[in-house]
Amino acid sequence: MFKSIRAFYNDIASEFKRVTWPTRESTLQSTGVVLVVTLAVAVFLGVVDLGLSNAVKLIIR
Repeated sequence: MFKSIRAFYNDIASEFKRVTWPTRESTLQSTGVVLVVTLAVAVFLGVVDLGLSNAVKLIIR
């Protein structure tokens, strides 16, 4: 049992050595893009929600 656990962790370590990790600049740039897109979608959905809320209020009156 311990041999299989050790082999499993050795396999994990060898896989991590083969991973191409992104640079710090690339990570920061990707994070910035995600934040900007998230903010844009949030603003868009907020405006649509506000517009639909006002439309429903007008219909209910």
